[in-house]
Amino acid sequence: MEGGPESHVPADPFERLRTRTVMPWMIAGGLAFLATFHAFALLTPLDAGNPQTTEVAFGIALYVALAWWIVWACRRSGIGLQRLVGTIPARFDGSAWIALAGLLAVAMAFSYGSWSVFAYGLAVFAPGVLEFLIEALATEPDQTLGYRLAMAVIAVVVAPVVEEVFFRGILVNRWGRRWGMPTAVVASSVAFGILHANPVGIGIVGLVAALLYLRSGTLIVPIVFHGANNLIATVAESMSDVSVPLDIAAEVQAARDDVAIGVILVGFTLPVLVWYIRRRWPAPETVIPYAGTGRAG
Repeated sequence: MEGGPESHVPADPFERLRTRTVMPWMIAGGLAFLATFHAFALLTPLDAGNPQTTEVAFGIALYVALAWWIVWACRRSGIGLQRLVGTIPARFDGSAWIALAGLLAVAMAFSYGSWSVFAYGLAVFAPGVLEFLIEALATEPDQTLGYRLAMAVIAVVVAPVVEEVFFRGILVNRWGRRWGMPTAVVASSVAFGILHANPVGIGIVGLVAALLYLRSGTLIVPIVFHGANNLIATVAESMSDVSVPLDIAAEVQAARDDVAIGVILVGFTLPVLVWYIRRRWPAPETVIPYAGTGRAG
C-alpha cells in the first residue's frame, strides 16, 4: 500500500519552489486587493481618494499579495510554514537578546550613515534620482491618528513578519539549495536592499538578519531584529515635524551637508559589522536552515 500524503512530499521541498512566480502573483494579488478596496469604498463612507487612505491601502495590498504567494507556494511545494518559521532554541538566552540589541544599534547606525553617503553621491552625480527618492519616501503631511496607527502596525508588525518569511525563509533556503548558502545570503540581502531604496545600508541589515537566521535556526530572531529596527525608525519619524511642506531643494542640500556625519558613522560601525559577518559567515557546504542543521556554529 502506498504511503500517506507525506510520502508525496520531497525530502527537500525547496527543489520544487519557483521564486520567479512571486512578481506575477504579487501584481495580480495586489491589483485584486486594491480593486476590492475601492469597490468597498464606493459602498461605505470610506474615503478612497484620500492620499493617506490610499497609502495605507497600498501597503496592505502589497503585503497581503506577498503573504498570499508565500502560503500558496509553500502549500504547492510541500513546505511546512511552522517548520519554516521554527522555534527559538533554549541557548538563545537573555545575554543573546542583549547582544542582539547591540548588533541592532550598530546596524542601524551603519544604515543611516551609508544612506547619507549614498544620498550625497546621488546629490552630486544624479540629483534627479535623489529628488525622485525624496518625494517617493516623503512622509504624508497632516497625519491623522488612524493613519499613524495603521502605518505603525504595517511597519512594525506586518512588514517584518512577511518580509523575513520571504527574504530569509523562502529566498535563503531556495537559493541556498540552488547556489550554496554564501551566495544565497548575499543575493537575498542585495534584493532586500534594492527594494528598500538603500542598497548598501538596508542590504547589510538584511545580511545580518540572514546570518541571525542561520545562527538561531529560526525566523523569529530576524523578525524581532527587523521589527525593532522598524519600531525605532517609526518612533523617530513620528517625532519629526511632518506639518512643514516638503522642500525638495532643501532636502537635497541637507544630503550634501550630512555626508560628514555619514562618513563618521560608517567609519565606526563598519569594522564591527565586518568582524561579525566574518565570524558568522556560512561555509559553502552549509545546508539550508529548513533542513534543521543549517546553523553556522
